[in-house]
Amino acid sequence: MSMSNERLPFLSDEWRAAVRALVAELEGSSVDRPGLVVNATITGVPFGPGTLDLHSEHGPLVGWEPGHADGAAFEIRTDYYTAKALVLDSSPTADGLAQGFSSGAVDVVGDRARYREWWTERMHEARAAELDDRIRAITS
Repeated sequence: MSMSNERLPFLSDEWRAAVRALVAELEGSSVDRPGLVVNATITGVPFGPGTLDLHSEHGPLVGWEPGHADGAAFEIRTDYYTAKALVLDSSPTADGLAQGFSSGAVDVVGDRARYREWWTERMHEARAAELDDRIRAITS
């Protein structure tokens, strides 16, 4: 991505490449969770085939790549607009997440306790807030 104010469609290949560049500088911080393998299935995507299967080998915040990975601790299943809201919400809270679970908009398959632990850690991680701001700035 150039240094312009270009905004990229959420979860597009270009967006994921730009986010990868942003998080590269956070490698080794508490935002980066090497070994925490996470899968995601995002439905209702307004481009491509309509469903994205993604995985990260560094926790749910860093390095989403195409396809599911074996041995994931959990899988997040949600629709495109809920995923976008969870990523871009300026103050994601456990209440918002609980609302997603109770409404059926977010489903976590696998180790739900590990997911909640990660989410709580993420909400209190200063570098995550900085990354969130930078991701919001590049996302359309």
